Amino acid sequence: MTIGIFPTRLKYSQIVRIFKKGNKQELTNYRPISLLTSFSKIFEKVIYRRLYDHVTHYKILANEQYGFKNNHSTDKAIYHLTNNILKALDDNQLVGGIFCDLTKAFDCVNHNILWRS
Repeated sequence: MTIGIFPTRLKYSQIVRIFKKGNKQELTNYRPISLLTSFSKIFEKVIYRRLYDHVTHYKILANEQYGFKNNHSTDKAIYHLTNNILKALDDNQLVGGIFCDLTKAFDCVNHNILWRS
């Protein structure tokens, strides 16, 4: 591909609602999922692989980045966080933390825009 444009005719997706929990009558209790064509899924995997290889080869992501990296699970992230806290406490350093609950983060997305797509 020399022009770098994904063909418009292949941008088709079917959006379905998946119930999360709570009252089934409230739209905010549903999560929209895009069902893509097989070609789009294959194309996405090819682009992902190329992008991932590039990012890995040139070491673009920090070592502390755990999402989207092979062999970097949330368990490892928790282990490293706990280990760093314990080391700091052993060295009589102050330790603080800010934690964000992103449980309902997707609910902040404007669903009307998603449904119009």
